[in-house]
Amino acid sequence: MIEFTVEKDSVLCVAELNGRFGVYLDTDSLIDLAKKSECRRQRFLRALHKGGDLLFSWTTALEIAGTAGDTTAAIRSFLDGVGPYWTPLELNPWKVVRRGAAGVSAQAAVSETFMEAYFRERSSDLSAEGCKVLDLPANSFFRLGAVLDWVQEHRDDIRHHAVEIDHTFCSRLKQLRDDYDKNPSSLDLEVPSLPVDYRRPATFVLTQLLRMLVIEAKAFQYKRNDGLDLCHAVVASAYGCLITLDKHWKRRVENLPWQGHRPKVYYRPQVDELVDELEAVTALR
Repeated sequence: MIEFTVEKDSVLCVAELNGRFGVYLDTDSLIDLAKKSECRRQRFLRALHKGGDLLFSWTTALEIAGTAGDTTAAIRSFLDGVGPYWTPLELNPWKVVRRGAAGVSAQAAVSETFMEAYFRERSSDLSAEGCKVLDLPANSFFRLGAVLDWVQEHRDDIRHHAVEIDHTFCSRLKQLRDDYDKNPSSLDLEVPSLPVDYRRPATFVLTQLLRMLVIEAKAFQYKRNDGLDLCHAVVASAYGCLITLDKHWKRRVENLPWQGHRPKVYYRPQVDELVDELEAVTALR
């Protein structure tokens, strides 16, 4: 959830999960929810406002910003309906892991870069002659649909960042696979299996997914953007309670050696089930 704060007479904004139910939607599920049943969409938004928080990343914004016509309008309307109940996710899981190791736990997954850039540009857009924004309702200021415009302006930088992350994953996975083929015990040395540490959940998820992809190398052929899919899967399942992924990543996340709490994972044909569950858990608040 995003809120205003004031420090040394400066208006700032902060994004925190604040114990709300983190909901992550992959692009296909977000479009499905935005375009189809109005009743279901309103149920989702009411439940989200009551106790949920939409986890939203740069690349999701980039993907949906590339849609056209009625689809774009439907997505924009849906995102605007989210209000301030969203949190910008840090896409790079290796960065999240480093922040977690440095002692930043709950905030490790929040993209400060996204938040600062978005706040700066929204302030400029909505302020007369660049004056500071004061007493502006959060629902108006943190209009998530405006992200589509902002992403379009910065799409080249965002795409470049996404490609770099994808290449990082490809290189790392190739190295691990080559070493594993020569000596299977190398995996335990380079990526030792770790138990869940809920102070640093991304470390567990990233480690276990990398191990799984190496061990299942013959069944998993790397293709473009798989690195980005890994990033989504890691951060979403580490910090989300209810998440959607594509069918293959759903299976992988569900098969991790979780202990205790684990996210509930859905894929696009199960969006109705996700909405039902979100209503049920937020009704208890």
